[in-house]
Amino acid sequence: MKLLCLGDSLTYGYDVACGCRWTTRLAKEKGISVCNEGLCGDTTGGMLYRAQRMKLDSFDAFFFMGGSNDILMDISPDRIRQNLEAVACLFQREKKAVYVGVPILTKAESALFGWQGRHDVTRHNEALRSHRQWLLQLAQQYHFTAVDFYGAMLQAEQEGQTNLYADGVHPNEAGYAVMARQAIQIIR
Repeated sequence: MKLLCLGDSLTYGYDVACGCRWTTRLAKEKGISVCNEGLCGDTTGGMLYRAQRMKLDSFDAFFFMGGSNDILMDISPDRIRQNLEAVACLFQREKKAVYVGVPILTKAESALFGWQGRHDVTRHNEALRSHRQWLLQLAQQYHFTAVDFYGAMLQAEQEGQTNLYADGVHPNEAGYAVMARQAIQIIR
């Protein structure tokens, strides 16, 4: 199987070695080919632009995840949803398996790294919670399969894994391992 993974830095595997990225671990565990089209800093608008220019018929399945950067930049939820719904339509037209990734929450220390203002963390996480619900509904509406990284990270933290983030926005190696386990469990 050849899987296209479209997204931002959470898909790319920002700031960890290639072998520690969730996409690399998924490919190795499942014995599949993963085309990692995660682009650090990308927005849902950028994802749509890139998807419209890709040769989609060369892939057997699709994964997309986005919205975190849009939320951190205060792009309207309506614009985020329009962009992701357009990506969903592009992939659905291929009549192949589609997986929707649900991005993770941010942490307060993200302000120390300059990813967001310290007074914005709570508001942005509320937006990410709302975004999660919308993505789960989108997956259901289009008969896609959700890969809930958000839920997997929360569960890992509830089970005592507390050091899962490198900078409050991006996972560290342990965080990407949590994401990999979730992807391996869901993606067929």
